[in-house]
Amino acid sequence: MIELSAIRVVYGRTWALRDMSLLIRPGVTGIFGQNGAGKSTLLRVCAGLLRPTAGTVTIDGRVLNMKDEDQRRLLSYAGHETGLYNHLTVVENLELFARLYGESEERAHEVLKRIGLSDRGNDIVGNLSAGLKRRAAVARAVLHEPKVLLLDEPYANLDDEAADLLNAIVSEWSGGDRYCLIATHGAKRVKSFADAGIILKGGTVVSYRIRESAEV
Repeated sequence: MIELSAIRVVYGRTWALRDMSLLIRPGVTGIFGQNGAGKSTLLRVCAGLLRPTAGTVTIDGRVLNMKDEDQRRLLSYAGHETGLYNHLTVVENLELFARLYGESEERAHEVLKRIGLSDRGNDIVGNLSAGLKRRAAVARAVLHEPKVLLLDEPYANLDDEAADLLNAIVSEWSGGDRYCLIATHGAKRVKSFADAGIILKGGTVVSYRIRESAEV
C-alpha cells in the first residue's frame, strides 16, 4: 500500500492538502478534480518533490525518504516540465537516462517506439510541440519500469492515437504489486482500465472508489 497519514500542505494562508489520510492499493489509480483541487500537490508529495507541512507518506511499509537512493529509484514522476534536456535530441535524452538507470540503449529505443516517437528521435527536445514533449516525458518516466509511476496530466495536448499508446503502456501497472497514479482531467481515458479512482476537492478526498474486479 501507499499510505498517506494526515498529509497537510499549506502555502501561507492557502491549504493545498487538508490533513489527507489515504490508503492506495497497487494498480492504476486515477486522481480527478478541478484545477486547484490538490491533484498536482498530491503527486509531488508522493514523488518526494514536495515536503508536506505535516504528515508522512509510506510506501509498502517504508516511510518515504528521498535521501535513500534505493527508494528514489522506485519512484518516477512526469509533471508539467519534461525533465529532459532541451538542447539534446529525444534519443540522446533517453539513452542518457537509460545509462543512469542501468538500462540498455535498446530499452530506450523500445520505449521510444512504444510511445510513437521513433520518427522524431533525432529532433531536439526544445523544438518539439507540447504534445510531443509530453510523450517524451512519459517515455523517460517509464524507462526503468518503476515501482511507483506518477503522471501529472499526461494526456494534455495528445491526440486520440497518442492517448491510446499511452494507455497501452500505463495499463501494464494494473495488477501485480506496482502503482501508477495519474492526475488528469481526462477521466474517460483512464476509467476504462483504472483499478481505482480518487476525486479531490479543496485539498480533501470526496470520493475513493475501487473497481470491484481489482485485486485486494
